[in-house]
Amino acid sequence: MSVHVRMIRRIVLALMCGVFLSSASAQQPRRPPPEAVTQEPGETTVPDECLTKEELDLIARLEALRRPTVTGDAQKPFNPHYFVGTWRMEGTVPESPLGSGGQITGVETIRRVDDCAFESAIEATGPDGTFTAMTRMVYDPKAKSLVRIEEDSRGFQLLKTGPVGGDSGGYFTHYWAAPQFTYQGRMVRMKGSTFLASPTDYRLRMQMSVDGQAFVNYGTVWWRREVAPLR
Repeated sequence: MSVHVRMIRRIVLALMCGVFLSSASAQQPRRPPPEAVTQEPGETTVPDECLTKEELDLIARLEALRRPTVTGDAQKPFNPHYFVGTWRMEGTVPESPLGSGGQITGVETIRRVDDCAFESAIEATGPDGTFTAMTRMVYDPKAKSLVRIEEDSRGFQLLKTGPVGGDSGGYFTHYWAAPQFTYQGRMVRMKGSTFLASPTDYRLRMQMSVDGQAFVNYGTVWWRREVAPLR
């Protein structure tokens, strides 16, 4: 058999296979696009919860998905009850007007005091010894904004305010800034982000400006959950 004839046969077989595959593909029914997950209308309050029943139901439906999120799916709301529980802190900060540089470790216990209000007690050890802090947090679910006030035993207060943003993967970040305060004769400003990485840990990244200078890195502290939140 000549080379020319063999080439013709291969071309014919290839065309026949293409027609068969195209026909088989055409016979397969098309899958309908997945139904988007949306929030039901209404603002039904739930006792001992910051979010509405409709928002809590939306969270449950999104967490029950067995597919990737698609265009049209509603954004998962942030539930501040996430913070309730006992967390172990650990991180490193540089030298600054607030103290020496080095490692910080400690424990923070957070409890709910009202629908969207929380408070906590921090017991920690830093490069210059032990210190404590009392905090209050208030979340506004409509504005998606979180306020955290920290009364530090070292002699200063931080008022962290800013929005809580989320993404389609269900991760949230609190982007905050604090008003300027004077400490040890220096003017200090702070800002940063708190990345809620998972149900069991979140990360605080901080920046500091001293005496009007540019903001610089002020270290990273991790919070890791020790006790699951109580319902």
